[in-house]
Order: sequence, then C-alpha cells, then structure tokens
Amino acid sequence: MNEKSNGDQTPLVIVTGGASGIGEATLRKFVSAGWRTVSADVNTERGNAIAEELSALGAKHEFVRLDVSDENAVNQFASDVYAKHGPVAAVVNSGGVLQNAIRITDMPIADFDRIIDINLRGSVLMGKAFGRRMSETGGGSIVNLCSLTSFQATPQPAYGMSKAAVKMLTEQMAAEFGPRGVRVNAVAPGYTLTPAMKQRIDSGQRDPATIIAKSALRKFVEPKDVGEAIFFLCSSAASAITGATLPVDAGWLVYSVYSAAAAQPE
Repeated sequence: MNEKSNGDQTPLVIVTGGASGIGEATLRKFVSAGWRTVSADVNTERGNAIAEELSALGAKHEFVRLDVSDENAVNQFASDVYAKHGPVAAVVNSGGVLQNAIRITDMPIADFDRIIDINLRGSVLMGKAFGRRMSETGGGSIVNLCSLTSFQATPQPAYGMSKAAVKMLTEQMAAEFGPRGVRVNAVAPGYTLTPAMKQRIDSGQRDPATIIAKSALRKFVEPKDVGEAIFFLCSSAASAITGATLPVDAGWLVYSVYSAAAAQPE
C-alpha cells in the first residue's frame, strides 16, 4: 500500500503494550488529550475490549494484534499504519515482560532469549520501522520503556540487561534521528502497580513493604504517573529534550543508595 495521509491533522500516537499496565494508562492519557491512537499488543481480548470502550466514548482509536519481536509483523504494521492513518507524531514502546528474581547460573537460556526478544529486539524493530518513516515525514517523538535496572543491578539478569540496552538504544537513536527532527527519550519506571506487579505481590514474589521502605516518597508508582511523563516527553513542552532517560520511581533510585550509605546522619 502507498503511504499517505488521511487528511486528519490530529496527531497520531502508536502505543505498544497498550492492553494493560503502563501502556494502557499511556493510551488513555493520549485519548484524553484528543490524540488519535493505535495500540498494539498480543493480548487480543483485552485490546479489543479497550478499543470498544474508547470508541464508544468517541475516541479515534484502533487496536492491532502485534508481536513486537517479529520483524516482518512490525514492518507490515508500520506500513499499514502510515497507509491508513498518515504520518505518526509519536511512538511509545511499552510492550515488555518482567522477570522474577533468579541467579544467572540458574536462568534458563530460553527465558533469557524471550525477554531480550520482546524488551530489546522489540524496541529496536519499532525504532527502525517508525524512526525511518518519521525521519522522512518531518519528525516526531519516540519514547522507550527503561527501568530502575537500566541504572542499577538487580537479581533479574535478563530483564536488567534488556533495559540497560534499551537505555543505550535510546541514546543512539536520539543521536541518529535528531538531525531529521525526531526526538527519542525513555522513561525508567520504578515499582509500578501494574496488573503484572500486583500478581507478583499476591503470589509472594514481591515484598511491598520493602519496596515502599526503599522509596523516598514512601509509595508505589501508579501506571498513570508513568503515562503522564511519557505524554510530556512526546509533547511540545519537551521540544528541546532528546536522549534522556527520566526516572519515574517515587525516589527509589536516590533513596536506595542514600539509605545504604556507610554513615547516616544522627
């Protein structure tokens, strides 16, 4: 199909992982701001349910099933989006998977491959497919999903490696795409009360008391908090910001190190 505009000047955002958690919260933020939206996820049932809800409210929204680790599928998705909807103003790469605590020596390589494929390869493929088109059509904004593990080691080896690499990817794409007017940034959410996190808390795989005690603001991050930060980075208010990774972590990064210092004030 030929890539063309449908004549609607309302900005368009693409949100992967839009069927739950941070992706869903981000999607709803853009909808509330009047943007056209396309969400993509492997969870077809939930994605379609959200689409029906948003369409009933008058939103210009479409859901597409997409495996972000599939190169052919991502390239076809990008081609279809531009053919149907025209230029894309923003892409949010929030599709990803978590990992429970495990030693490197005990980690199945199949788990490592799956996490790297979705978290890192998916961000690379989306960045390639949409970054090229944005560069050709006059600019835009890409926001990747990093993590606390982009900055500090945790016992989530594959997840941490994937998110550290996404931070570097963000900086490399910012440098490469910047001269064509494309900004690339990332957010680094802290412990966020997504459905996946709540499930891990309920199963005993995360200790909420420890998380709160290590956060300067003594609270969890909510998905909408991250969605607000992503929206800001995609907006004209952030027009001079690129290559940045913004922690949205209730102060976990600063307090966890501060509280572990060898000397503490009386």
